[in-house]
Amino acid sequence: MSVDARFRVASDVGGTFTDSIAYDSVSRRITVSKVSTTPANRALGTAEGLRAALARQGATGADVAYVGHGMTTATNAVIQRNGARTAFLVNAGFRDLLGIGRQNRPTLFDIAVARPEPLAPRELCFTARGRIGSAGEEIEPLAEEDVRAAARAMAAAGVEAVGVLFLHSYANRAHEARARAILEAELPGVPVCASTDISLEFREYERASTTVLNAYLRPVMETYLSTLSAILRDAEAGLGLAPERPVMVMDAAGGLMSLESAREKPVHTVLSGPAGGVVAAAHVAAGAGIGDIITMDIGGTSTDISLIRNGRPEITRSAALETVPIQLPVIDINAIGAGGGSIAWIDAGGALRVGPASAEAVPGPVCYGRGGDLPTVTDANIVLGRFDAGSRLGGTMALDAEGAARVIRRDIAEPLGLTLEEAAAGILRVAHANIVRGIRVVSVERGYDPRDFALVPFGGAGPMHGSPVARELRMPRVLVPPTPGILCAMGQLISDLRHDLVETHIAPLDELGEAGAKALIDGLVTRALADLDRDGVAEDRREVEVRVDLRYAGQSFALPIDTEPAAPGWWEALPGAFNAAHLARFGHADPEVPLEVVGFSVTGIGRIEKPLLPELSEGGPIPPEAASRGTRAMYFEPDDSGGEGAWHEARVLARDGLLAGNVVTGPAAIEEVSATTILYPGDRATVLSSGDIIMEIAR
Repeated sequence: MSVDARFRVASDVGGTFTDSIAYDSVSRRITVSKVSTTPANRALGTAEGLRAALARQGATGADVAYVGHGMTTATNAVIQRNGARTAFLVNAGFRDLLGIGRQNRPTLFDIAVARPEPLAPRELCFTARGRIGSAGEEIEPLAEEDVRAAARAMAAAGVEAVGVLFLHSYANRAHEARARAILEAELPGVPVCASTDISLEFREYERASTTVLNAYLRPVMETYLSTLSAILRDAEAGLGLAPERPVMVMDAAGGLMSLESAREKPVHTVLSGPAGGVVAAAHVAAGAGIGDIITMDIGGTSTDISLIRNGRPEITRSAALETVPIQLPVIDINAIGAGGGSIAWIDAGGALRVGPASAEAVPGPVCYGRGGDLPTVTDANIVLGRFDAGSRLGGTMALDAEGAARVIRRDIAEPLGLTLEEAAAGILRVAHANIVRGIRVVSVERGYDPRDFALVPFGGAGPMHGSPVARELRMPRVLVPPTPGILCAMGQLISDLRHDLVETHIAPLDELGEAGAKALIDGLVTRALADLDRDGVAEDRREVEVRVDLRYAGQSFALPIDTEPAAPGWWEALPGAFNAAHLARFGHADPEVPLEVVGFSVTGIGRIEKPLLPELSEGGPIPPEAASRGTRAMYFEPDDSGGEGAWHEARVLARDGLLAGNVVTGPAAIEEVSATTILYPGDRATVLSSGDIIMEIAR
């Protein structure tokens, strides 16, 4: 890395704010910025945030060696249904595959349940004769005239993208490859996505859904990423990034992909927004000697929750976005509608509710002073003194505390016969209850006790709510990382290059045998290494992870079992490892039942050089006077013991003034540009040399 390109920068585009970080690889100094997201063109907010973070380093885009980027563009396109006009080509007799889906119901006993429309409407679903068998044999040749007829109909309908899926194509790609070639010739300029380019797993509905989703997003992401690239490299209107400097995009499995790969396979960026935060949280916690954590990323519109054991995020291949199934490896994140911008309201039964509707970036909470007129969680926090009414959020945005109090009094306190403080505290307690339920989904419902984990809150609002959530779950420790409000952006500086390859091969374990399994795994490993070679990853920075998907004979779903085919006895160890995993996940196992292989997955990882984060000087238990910002009155809601809420005089400290070894007891607020950490009465926080804050939660 040359001296004139020593900075690494990253940005994370959220629903309300765009967070950016700049890292100086020489001085190890980090600067951050938080600017409002620009919904009309999110690339503009990205460039603005990166410029601001670099300016605090005295640098410009010309000094940048690398850009990481995480975004919600693909996710928002699905939620708002503003993707491309997409057609779907499938085997004859399966035209309604997307509409029928699975027999599972969103609400089990609702006989009038209405499913959302597929991304490719029925009038844009076309069929072609031809059939491949489950073993890859050709049962019926592909009727190419059907494909050409479908192409003519698609052209007449003005489609902007096409998804192609044929049954059992994971076992033989020939028909899909030929259909794609015909469609590309007949529909010049229209992106055509074949399912085998996206997923080689069985389950045709999930594979079809993923393929159509990729096609649906192709034009949207092509426009966005082209605009982003141009703005980042524009010296006058944008960042001024040098043409040869890479721009890497976060994918949903917690790795990085090139800008070109993101254009071709944008489905990998769906749900990728929170992934960077999970990766960074695992990295930070490992540095503090904590391997088992639950992450709580509270942004403006949602709270994203993930469980990490032994320093490794859980990966799932069965995710969904707005009921659209996604058959790709993604970090297992439970997203709920509870964020700083979540709107408080009273339902028809007179109960106080919070979310899932959000004030979002525009107009935002009332206290932002941008025209919002509905009470939110952020408004409740400022009414209770958690924010300084005279401070500027993110360093720039003035707050309107009087407006926040007015709408909470009007919409919540007066209708419910409460004081202003009781109403604001009630909003927070309902929001915390929603988050606690979300954490129990990834922990208690899967056999994990939250008390065995540390809570890692981040996002702009996370550290403000860490203590009360941990109290309710009886979690003893909370770890607040440095710059928690921009941790998702930090994740893009820490994440490695990643290529996930999955292939279905169903066979009894004993019949497949070690040699057969090894041959299939070797083929996937070869492909993964070729991908890393194209990325220019040096051999000493390459790693390959292998998993075998196993199930009991007769089961419908499998569990992935990590293995090392180069290790002696790896094949013989698989049954025991599977039974142990099944027992841990479901509470029972039956070693007498024969096992069945469902498939194999290989992950090729290109390790990047991790930033060497700055370390704090030692300072003893008493925080220096320079860190003090005086005191502020804060209201703390009643706890489960039946006490009453009350105002407390809380100490206020600047986080950038704290030193290693400093101890802070609650009630207190630790403020920084990207977030505010709140210590409830009785909490005790210790500052580590890494800059992390470990809070011991009072019970």
